[in-house]
Amino acid sequence: MRPYRQLFAALVLSLCLIWMSGCVGSSAPTKLYVLTPAPKAEANPPGAEETGSPVLGVGPVRLPGLLDQPQIVTRPSADEIDRAEFDRWAEPLADTVPRVIAENLAALWGSNRVAIFPWDSAQPVQYQVVVDVMRFDGAMGGDVVLDARWRIVTTEGRELAVRRSVLTQQTGRAGYLAVVTAMSRALASLSREIAATFETLSRAGGDARTEAARSPTGVDWCGDQGSGSARDLQRSPAQTRSNK
Repeated sequence: MRPYRQLFAALVLSLCLIWMSGCVGSSAPTKLYVLTPAPKAEANPPGAEETGSPVLGVGPVRLPGLLDQPQIVTRPSADEIDRAEFDRWAEPLADTVPRVIAENLAALWGSNRVAIFPWDSAQPVQYQVVVDVMRFDGAMGGDVVLDARWRIVTTEGRELAVRRSVLTQQTGRAGYLAVVTAMSRALASLSREIAATFETLSRAGGDARTEAARSPTGVDWCGDQGSGSARDLQRSPAQTRSNK
């Protein structure tokens, strides 16, 4: 009977170790985070919901491969990346980022005429903003940086505006929640720049495709490549709001 007792004792010990490891693991539960749109009270321009106003589609939005993972990524230095073990995104950033941009644009215009890629034929899209995110991370207790190249094009592929936005937001304190909150603010700033540009193009009307304007940061707005003449577009009220 001794071998059976030893086997039974070994089995009990194994079960105890498994139970103890489960208790240790439960001491550090996973926390889930999500990016959020800016408060809808920021802006609500009159006349934004006009009959026949164009529909703007948001997307595709392309993100770096290092962000295509559930773990939140921080950058303690220029050439170093940290991945959180227990702090993760509630959904992929590839889904969250375009949705937050679209919600911000809808709030800025007071309109629902914003679609998210891929859109269906029920809501025909006349223009779309394509975004290539080069960097979207930050340092714990430091700054979050959103570096994005984006362009507004027609559904036929005609390029109306091109810009690169490098936006910085301070986290203000340590912790992943502060990093995520700063990332949401950075997306709000990007959304305001997109809204201001689209409003300028809309005001230009039929000449928008042959217009070019220089932004306050010195980045060129690019219109039709074949256009032989261009004039500076005046800053719209939405651009003024975005700088406040």
